[in-house]
Amino acid sequence: MSSLKDRKIGAGRSATVYLDHLPDGRATARKIFVGSSLAGLVHTVIFGANNPYIWHKGSIAEAACRRRVLSALMKLWLPGKLRIAEIISTSWNDEFRANEITMEFIDGRAPSLHHPYSSMKENEIKDLVDNVMKPLQVLLLDSGFDGLAWQAGYGNPVATSNFLLETTETGETRWVWVDLESGVPALFPANPILLFSFYLQRTLANGRPLYDDVDVPKLRRYIDDNSDALLNVLSSQEFDELCVDAEGLVHKDDDWRFMSRLQRSIQSRLARSKITEEEAEHYKTRPLRWYGRLIKSGLSRGFAKLGRMVQESKLLKQLSHLLPMVRAFMFMPSYRSQLSRLVVARGIENWRKRRQLTDHEADTLKHEMENSESSLYITDFGVLMALKPFVKVITLTTIFTLGATGVIGVAGGVIGYLSAGVIVRTIYTSCRIIAATARGGRRPWLALLLGFIPVIGNAAYPLQLLYEGTRGGNAVAKFIIYDLMARLGRAVPIWGGPDTLIEYKANSIGDLLVRHRLPLPVVTE
Repeated sequence: MSSLKDRKIGAGRSATVYLDHLPDGRATARKIFVGSSLAGLVHTVIFGANNPYIWHKGSIAEAACRRRVLSALMKLWLPGKLRIAEIISTSWNDEFRANEITMEFIDGRAPSLHHPYSSMKENEIKDLVDNVMKPLQVLLLDSGFDGLAWQAGYGNPVATSNFLLETTETGETRWVWVDLESGVPALFPANPILLFSFYLQRTLANGRPLYDDVDVPKLRRYIDDNSDALLNVLSSQEFDELCVDAEGLVHKDDDWRFMSRLQRSIQSRLARSKITEEEAEHYKTRPLRWYGRLIKSGLSRGFAKLGRMVQESKLLKQLSHLLPMVRAFMFMPSYRSQLSRLVVARGIENWRKRRQLTDHEADTLKHEMENSESSLYITDFGVLMALKPFVKVITLTTIFTLGATGVIGVAGGVIGYLSAGVIVRTIYTSCRIIAATARGGRRPWLALLLGFIPVIGNAAYPLQLLYEGTRGGNAVAKFIIYDLMARLGRAVPIWGGPDTLIEYKANSIGDLLVRHRLPLPVVTE
């Protein structure tokens, strides 16, 4: 059996998820709350300690209780449309020194991104947002789950990554809410209106930002008011269990929310065995010494990490190979072709791993790529951008020399400066057209024409690529366009990333340029 670390299947701001199995062979997902460095910094600044799911055992028991309550309520709220991933157990993980949740493994995928073959699946993200997340947010707020609305996407575009689409045994599809535990406090909504109208109000009312909080009195009233409807979808035993679990959400005396910043800071490190019981008692009455120790430890770890990064840097190890690689990139067409196809192939493989492309779709794109000019256009753009600094230096040197000797005037200098880039682009693209003609490939005529226009000509090859994507064929060009748009969405700080609403919005911009998207025929053995 491979080690747990070799079976990593996902990671977020709150935890890392690993594939595991029960003794009976059933697949499970073990969610170990180790968190990310950035999320840990946010928690430390706001609460004085790292994510309570990591170190506070009461918070993990509360998380399991919330899941059970919502799993029962979902049978009334969105039957057949959404369910909660079943929780199996909670425990303390000695290896990671952190809490963990074991839940059923959901063999599902995120909503489909737009790509050359996605025409039949492009409504999935709209279905998730409009028919699941928005109604769910209203239901959560009505029943007292103020903090959980964040994980359901209330002002949080990252929340789409908390849901997976599964296919049932009958062939139907439904959504599964897999991640209900927040990675950061609910204080950074993308919608500034919600920041002031909801999240800051709740922050002032609670004395701290929302963090998966439940208004238990409001939840009690909701259950009482809807008891008849709930008993229509739950057995009497299930209803009684729901009421018990609802009471289990009442905060205990030792809840992390009732601790001071100093207490949270000390207890979080004590729980993870970073200090002893004696040290914890010692620092409880010596806050200045405690925070001095934290600053010293933080600086030491920071410098040590920086040293490791420098020592293990692949760039430093490969500096001796950099010059030959640059020379080959500039002067060897075959090397540029190989590099560009490698870049596109990696993008295709990444989409396959994310289950955004089927094996058949990915293989078709890779096969077409071997005979496609489109993947080379990115390399062509890179070549011209790499030449640009050299062209500018040579041009300015020549213009100043000719101007100083009186050969040209100001007007001639301006014309010469604007013409230099045009000349270089024209020569390069003309050579590309000749080479493409010789081997019967696509010729970048549009890039040649656009190259004559100052400034705009710098984007000649990206625009050529976009033009290729608007044509009926060339699925690789279309894929590159959608992939580039998705990459832009993933690169957005805070609210971007894989499977976020920002990625889907950016990815769909490609629809303005791409037409004729049809699913590939199903391959039968």
